[in-house]
Amino acid sequence: MISEVLEISSRVFSMLMKYISLCRHCLATAVLLQLPAKAEVQFVDVTAVAEIAFRHQNGATGEKHFPETQGSGVVFFDHDADGWLDLYFANSAGPGALYRNRGDGRFEETTAAAGVAESGHGMGCAAADYDQDGDLDLYITCYGPNILYRNNGDGSFTNVTSRSGVGHPGFSTGAAFADYDQDGDPDLYVANYVEYPPEVNPPCIQAKGLQVYCGPEAFDPQADVFFRNEGDRTFADISDAVGLLPRAARELGAFFSDYDQDGDLDLYVAGDRTPNLLYRNDGSRFIEVGFLAGVAFDEAGEALAGMGVAAGDYDRDGFFDFFVTNYQWETNNLYRNLGNGFFADTTFESGLGIPSLRFLAWGTVFFDYDNDGDCDLFVANGHLDDNVELFDTSVTYAQQNQLFRNDGQGRFADVTNSAGPGLALVQVSRGAAVGDYDEDGDLDLVVSNNNQPAALLHNDGGNQNHWLTIKLVGSYAPASSGHSQDQLRGPSSNRDGIGALVKVVAGGRLQIDEVRSGSSFLCQDDLRLYFGLGALKKAELVEVRWPSGIVEQLTDVAANQVLTLYEPDKSVKPKH
Repeated sequence: MISEVLEISSRVFSMLMKYISLCRHCLATAVLLQLPAKAEVQFVDVTAVAEIAFRHQNGATGEKHFPETQGSGVVFFDHDADGWLDLYFANSAGPGALYRNRGDGRFEETTAAAGVAESGHGMGCAAADYDQDGDLDLYITCYGPNILYRNNGDGSFTNVTSRSGVGHPGFSTGAAFADYDQDGDPDLYVANYVEYPPEVNPPCIQAKGLQVYCGPEAFDPQADVFFRNEGDRTFADISDAVGLLPRAARELGAFFSDYDQDGDLDLYVAGDRTPNLLYRNDGSRFIEVGFLAGVAFDEAGEALAGMGVAAGDYDRDGFFDFFVTNYQWETNNLYRNLGNGFFADTTFESGLGIPSLRFLAWGTVFFDYDNDGDCDLFVANGHLDDNVELFDTSVTYAQQNQLFRNDGQGRFADVTNSAGPGLALVQVSRGAAVGDYDEDGDLDLVVSNNNQPAALLHNDGGNQNHWLTIKLVGSYAPASSGHSQDQLRGPSSNRDGIGALVKVVAGGRLQIDEVRSGSSFLCQDDLRLYFGLGALKKAELVEVRWPSGIVEQLTDVAANQVLTLYEPDKSVKPKH
């Protein structure tokens, strides 16, 4: 027993020394760890009150099949266009679950009635209006053929996988819709993980003779897939033509972001024990620049266990920074965008290095939970092995999630233990997504857990500060304008506004965000954008750069509203 404790202590100490030695600002880091944990906002577990009864099933048989422990994801989306965010949970060994938001704080399960019970061995999910008919469709990634459900516009869906051509039969994980070629139709990227034939399940035995889930190194990477939207409700596989590297990484979380601010969407993907990949959009093809840009490895040049990803301008310099979650005894990584095509690893100087070492991290989101105008950060944690405590007493299978508050200077303090009972939950978490499900002006969290019930965490108090929610509708004319609602006019963007860049200036402070489909780990946030305004009752400027290139500006925008903007037919500047 003593030798075991000494071994663990030695391991922890060596890991700490390794990462502290990598940090160029160790003194600053030590100071940051003592930041006051200010967190007036409380997150409360309202899963039961909201009548959400979904429990993920992983189908574990005791044989440690690799896909069992990976899932699953969740998406916030308003599938019936009634103004209230609904939820879909992917499931691995049973039907997924669609929960319709009743608008009174409660949800009702409508899975069977909506026609989305078939979910395969579900992993992740993403939503977008792929056919541009005004409602959100649902895509499910699976271990096995993926599934596309077309929204019928009446609260129900039709499985159109075969007709659409996107039923890729791989080990798919993260997915994201985006109009990469700016033709008005959202295209689809699907991240694939490893080659795993179930009949070949290599037994992996750890030092004490216990069988565990194999690490990703036991399997070859699987090639990713890129589908171009043909505009006729079908997709074409253009993976090779668009420049995806074949079998370059074991990929999990993914998102699109215009990191270089050149007007088109680039693609970032987390690699598990392989380099993270950054595909720069070169107009018609993607060029992989992750190593050159500084976002492929950690500061020591190692490929870590990339799981989930998030993008946000945490330092408010007008460029999107990247965050990647990793394995236990590794740090998660924060990459600061320098604005010149390069990134710097600021994990330690931001205060995020040491707090992440004890956790195996998955889903993650940048979001302003207290509406003070800065990007805060949430991380979902949970171990892979359900028997880990039998061979490593320094870790646990179920783990506490983490909330980090941005101090406004680009540094973070761990406020988990003062942010309410919802953050005290100890679960085997995987996915995480945000959205204002109760329309009260602050962002709530939903967490998916492996082989456990999901958790809906209500934000109690974030709306004490002022806020602004922006919903974008591309290529769409409101009836009052004299156009029919289905009439496309002028340069057109996809109806969801995916890829639009929004800048908000309030009190002289700049905030930016993009409309994104797909991020975190196998998840998607609400497509609307949320901006905290603190004590300010208005924003001096709201600027939208639509995917079509049209730029729209509004001045003196009142706080505490959901502002719906329809794409204009030409650039619009405010009158002075």
